[in-house]
Amino acid sequence: MPRAGGRTRGRWGPIIDAHTHPQLPQEAPIAGASHTPEEYVRTTSGLDIRFAAAFVMAPRGDLPRTRTLNDKVLALGRSTGGRFFPVCSVHPGDRAKALIELDRVAAAGARALKLHPNTQDFDVADPAVRTVVARATKRGLPVIFDGYSPFDANQPGKFVRLAMAVPDARLVVAHAHGPQFPALIVYEILARYPWWGRNVWIDLSATASLFAHGPFADQLAWTLRKVGTDRLLFASDFPLDAPAKAVQAVASLGFSRAELASILYDNAAQLFGLPRRGTARKGVAESPNPASDRRSIGTAPRTRRSASPIPFAKGG
Repeated sequence: MPRAGGRTRGRWGPIIDAHTHPQLPQEAPIAGASHTPEEYVRTTSGLDIRFAAAFVMAPRGDLPRTRTLNDKVLALGRSTGGRFFPVCSVHPGDRAKALIELDRVAAAGARALKLHPNTQDFDVADPAVRTVVARATKRGLPVIFDGYSPFDANQPGKFVRLAMAVPDARLVVAHAHGPQFPALIVYEILARYPWWGRNVWIDLSATASLFAHGPFADQLAWTLRKVGTDRLLFASDFPLDAPAKAVQAVASLGFSRAELASILYDNAAQLFGLPRRGTARKGVAESPNPASDRRSIGTAPRTRRSASPIPFAKGG
């Protein structure tokens, strides 16, 4: 989107991008062209992006490499005053060593943990995953999972079991199960039971752009409202999707202005402990002051609903 000044920024309001992959120093691009943090800032110049989650992905069995990646994303967070907030990673298969690294990055300022069943090649039902999620929960970190696998048709149910097994966890299912998005209706069913903690959030990256303006757009919007708009997160999956396109895709799904404000900013601010709207004034990577609000975050109130090729199978 070309820069359009205050008019475009005012149109969407402040935004938190809950899913980006900025290219870190001395790291190869994941999508061909360069996609540094500076390029993200230029790409989003017409949007009022206040914060963006910066992801890394831990390899299995290479703790020095895992530490290097985590240190780079933590350094990005510090150098941008927290506007790119660090989402670190471990590999569940590294067992006790993964827990030690998780403790380290939590103490160093990570705001969340990223796990990717496809890229990291693990099964969500592996007990080692539950162990990592339980430790991240103890350290106050939400856990973001890539949430679509073309290789495991049972994966949506495995996320439900994981949320039940660690009821205090805050889990984010990225990509809204992709082409399997109708499986999200299970969260509306679970919400009928008083023991369900509504501890799963849905990241809309890739899937909103994939289905917006198409024959399944209405079904996607209906399903997302059944989940509850207070559990939806705007996310771009940069550089695999353009943030401006991703915003437009979400806005095209017919959400009200209040719902859109929650999806674009408020839900992520509460989940990740970021400043509320009106308190973070400058765009991503423009402020020298860290976003250091580390408030404890409980379960949000049950304010419920109102009325390309798949780019995330390996990368997002």
